[in-house]
Amino acid sequence: MADVGVSVMEQYRAVAQMRWRMLVNSLRTGRGGFEFGARILSQLFFGTVGLMIGIGLGFAAWQIASRESLRVLAFLFWAVFIFWQFVPITVASFQENADLSIFLRFPLSFRSYTLFYILFGLFDIGSLVGGIALLGIWVGASIAQPRLIFWITLAVILFAAFNILLTRMIFAWIDRWLAQRKTREVLGVIFLFLILAVQLVNPALYQMNGHHHEMNRATIMKRLSIAARVQRVLPPGLVASAIDGAHQDRPLASASDLSFLACYAAVAGALLGIRLRAEYRGESLGEAPAPATKAVRAHSERARLEGSGPVAAVIEKEIRYLMRSGVMLYGFLAPLVIVFLFTGARGSRGPGFAGEYALPIGVAYSFLGLTRFIYNNLGGEGAGIQLYFLSPTPFRKVMFAKNIVHTMVFLVELILVCAIVGFRVGLPGPQILAVTFCWLLFAVPMQLAIGNILSITMAYRMNMTRMSREQGAAGNALLSLLVEVLVFGVGAAVYLPLEFTGHADLAAPVLLLLAAGSILFWLRVLANSGAMAEARKESLTTNLYRAA
Repeated sequence: MADVGVSVMEQYRAVAQMRWRMLVNSLRTGRGGFEFGARILSQLFFGTVGLMIGIGLGFAAWQIASRESLRVLAFLFWAVFIFWQFVPITVASFQENADLSIFLRFPLSFRSYTLFYILFGLFDIGSLVGGIALLGIWVGASIAQPRLIFWITLAVILFAAFNILLTRMIFAWIDRWLAQRKTREVLGVIFLFLILAVQLVNPALYQMNGHHHEMNRATIMKRLSIAARVQRVLPPGLVASAIDGAHQDRPLASASDLSFLACYAAVAGALLGIRLRAEYRGESLGEAPAPATKAVRAHSERARLEGSGPVAAVIEKEIRYLMRSGVMLYGFLAPLVIVFLFTGARGSRGPGFAGEYALPIGVAYSFLGLTRFIYNNLGGEGAGIQLYFLSPTPFRKVMFAKNIVHTMVFLVELILVCAIVGFRVGLPGPQILAVTFCWLLFAVPMQLAIGNILSITMAYRMNMTRMSREQGAAGNALLSLLVEVLVFGVGAAVYLPLEFTGHADLAAPVLLLLAAGSILFWLRVLANSGAMAEARKESLTTNLYRAA
């Protein structure tokens, strides 16, 4: 056993030294220094957000615990739980995760591989912000009730462990499901059924006509009672109940609640272990066709492409890559889910996007799902990037074909967003529609142009089957997020002052002028893309060709 312990510690030490040397070596180049600075800035930004949330939740926990209403802490734990699980979805296009499958090439024990997988998950955005938020609740509740510090600490630690394991388990299984075409189709059907189910629940939540609009007190209390009983057996409710039980000097009840919470964490850990065990034993997340059919399929593809130009060939290739990448499809669907959830039902007064601005906000947010697709459009090429330099096809035609696919995908996303907004809150007036359309004429070419620049100058290898990225994604993600904010800010800066001064009808013409400049900028970048790629040929090949 002692030898095994030494071997495991040596493995941990070797991984730590490897990561350190990778960091030091990356700082020898200008891009490596920029990537390191981008990671620091992103961590500082989300750490600051987490600190603000933690201070707010800590003050709320202190207020609740001071009044000895400890069961109400469930609201805070539910907020942390929802935030912890939803943040990875909302920032799926910007979050950078390490692909740990490379460790399977070495004699690494399953226990060490599992521990690495969990530890690397501690550095994602959800865990960072969620952990700081839980720390704030712990501080606030402990100051108000110092005699309960043992129970509060134990409950918070178990709740944090459950969230970490649940998040890692969800993404591990999503990676597996999205790697197979059949399971992607099943998940698509489930996604549609969930949207329909939520929509069917809306009439029960928002009674809009006649006497149904006025709900009597007894009905409200009955529904709240049912909701309280249901949440009582779920992890956030168990944490608050355990702390409340300790406050009422019922240690056995608190221990029982924490035991159930530990069971939730154990189930999440077991499901994660099943997935990691399969990977550890050599399971591949690819979906390569059978050898017997590959030759036939290749022959049919050559026949279909014969006589077509390079632009058509690249468009077909991009569409095939897209349809076979569950990760990219997931990134496109995630913003639609958020738009659906945060647009209140028609006639409702609940939280959500304001009805008048729901469409432009939803359209702007839908760009997030296309970030990896547009701002790293060479990332999926891998070793195939060499073919572009060996081919007589001008590089600008390759980028032009990719931009056509980007525009097509965005049009599909736009249609879905308009359908969701129109169904949920109704479409806005003609003025907002005109402003949104003119802003899109500015935003789409601008994003395509800057996306082409970043794709050539800051390309990184993109894993099409797993939600992970190679080193070199932080700088690209930070700049793309900045561009997203600036593009949206230009539209707001044009429309809002004119709206406040009563000249909103001038917003559309101003945006059309900006759109003309944006289109010229895109054409200029497209014309120079060949020279840009030729000047960075070695860097592109190095970054995209290296093994994952």
